[in-house]
Amino acid sequence: MLINLTLSDIATIVGGRLIGDDAVVSEVSTDSRDDLCGKLFVALVGERFNGNEFASLAIAQGATAVLVSEEVDVKPRIQVADTAQAYRAIAKHIRRAFQHPVVAITGSNGKTSVKDWLSQALSTDAVTLKTQSNLNNQIGVPKTLLGLAADHQYAVIEAGTSFPGEIEILGSTIEADVVVLTNASGSHLQGFGSIQGIAVEKGKLIETARPNASVVLNADDPSYSYWLRLLAERSLLSFSFHDHEATLFAKDMQETVGGSQTTLIYQDESFQLKLDRPGKHHVANAMAVALAMVALGFEFERIINSLKHPEQVPGRMELVPTKSEAVVINDCYNASPKSVEAAIDVLSLYKQHTKWMVLGALGELGDQEIAIHEALGKYAAKAGVDRLVTIGPVAKFAAEGFSNNIKSEQQLYACHSKNEALELLSTLDAEHVILVKGSRSAKMEDIVNALKI
Repeated sequence: MLINLTLSDIATIVGGRLIGDDAVVSEVSTDSRDDLCGKLFVALVGERFNGNEFASLAIAQGATAVLVSEEVDVKPRIQVADTAQAYRAIAKHIRRAFQHPVVAITGSNGKTSVKDWLSQALSTDAVTLKTQSNLNNQIGVPKTLLGLAADHQYAVIEAGTSFPGEIEILGSTIEADVVVLTNASGSHLQGFGSIQGIAVEKGKLIETARPNASVVLNADDPSYSYWLRLLAERSLLSFSFHDHEATLFAKDMQETVGGSQTTLIYQDESFQLKLDRPGKHHVANAMAVALAMVALGFEFERIINSLKHPEQVPGRMELVPTKSEAVVINDCYNASPKSVEAAIDVLSLYKQHTKWMVLGALGELGDQEIAIHEALGKYAAKAGVDRLVTIGPVAKFAAEGFSNNIKSEQQLYACHSKNEALELLSTLDAEHVILVKGSRSAKMEDIVNALKI
């Protein structure tokens, strides 16, 4: 933790009451299984757990004190009404003590890739704290901020959302100096009702940023004009494939399976961006990273030189070696309609292979579930996917969209189970490329794991 705090300090920060002797804590933990020596144990409460029940155990394992929301026979303790709110308040206090830039990233697609790529680029010059794994929620964001230390010069924080209002909670904790908002698309429709609802939710990261923050926006997103209205006095940096007036404009993109080359226009100068992985989405992510670094004061030529190798996020367009020597593209980390389309675009670059797409269900689409799956099947057919394999009743709607738009040489396999699909896929050799895609709930990594070496 960046600074040590006394229990009385923490009680004041969280609006709680200290019961017992004052003491100094150097770290905060929410896990009773941790080494708790010198730490404050925060007893979080959820649907399936109650951390208050572990207060005595935490003290027995060396915790300096506990922060609880129920009466417990433990001292010293800090008593509060809501331990999760208190946890965020402590993290916010630590963040405010941090004198270096904090970058916050959100969006329906690309936020994890941008977070990892930006952190990688910054880490070549300075010690950088970043969100680990998927710790981008009400527990993960405070946990990350509490990891700030004296040697950190940057913090790159990912903010996700699963219900309306969550981004506002996270953004108010982060108080970003730089905001990156990649896009708003049809993920989490079930919770937000519409793309506009998602755009409003994502925009809260802008509204909760510091008044002098820099904001990086995708000028090609349909919600761009709405986000512009949220800027107030914050400065804008925009990227685009279509708007010549954007801060950073991309043109003349050329792709192969080995990568891409794109001309970027920045301040009326041309720069060549060469990436060793294909996909328009990688170029968009690169532009977001570049503008975040501009906001942090880096020279643009230095930025371009640091972006050749996109950070590989496990399960995101990851090439996996297989037993049969077929090419497998593992894109199972998660799925939204736009990310499926982006993956299909990359698959279509494999001109010398028979192109297979294995699709599991996309989740959280609400009443648009059928229409979106059908549209993705149509997109796959139009993009030249040779073989579409769907798994389960929901993904079967994509099969219908595919079958209504295919040419005679394209084939469809609507499978009931993964084992049925694997009977087809396990026979494929080096002449075939297999894209595996689906939401986390579909557990499509089962297919990848069965095929890989």
